[in-house]
Amino acid sequence: MRKMNLKTNITKHISMCASLLLCLLIAGCSNSDSGERGFTDFEHIEAEYLETIANLNWPEGVTLPESLEGEDTGASFQVGYGDTRASNLWEYCWMKEWLDTYNTDPERAQKALDELETAFDMPYMGEDRCDDATRNYLRENIDKAKLGDPSGFMECIEVNYAN
Repeated sequence: MRKMNLKTNITKHISMCASLLLCLLIAGCSNSDSGERGFTDFEHIEAEYLETIANLNWPEGVTLPESLEGEDTGASFQVGYGDTRASNLWEYCWMKEWLDTYNTDPERAQKALDELETAFDMPYMGEDRCDDATRNYLRENIDKAKLGDPSGFMECIEVNYAN
């Protein structure tokens, strides 16, 4: 009887290990969206950055960068990082545009708010790159600006973009 239990236990363990191995193999071969957001080199994210800059609307008179600066050119980056960096620059420029014009040029100030409203439909504000708190913070700051209150944009620029 003891030999039978030992043989049954060994068979059960082998079956469980084989099942686990099969599950791991299937999971490893699965097709997932995470591949799209894999890692790449500096040249790729710089090209992504410059392409995003070329495709966005910018305030009058903004001098746009011709390269991505301040990054380790030998590092690896997640795909989408160049787009996010360009989008953050875009956000900063439109907040600054509103701050520079809300008291003097209502049309330009409104244009800035209209542009900032589009941020929520942009990839850098997507759930895979941005948390709810960050989206809510931008929403609150835009809503403050609509009421003529510059404090949200001023704080955001001071905390996130002051160099």
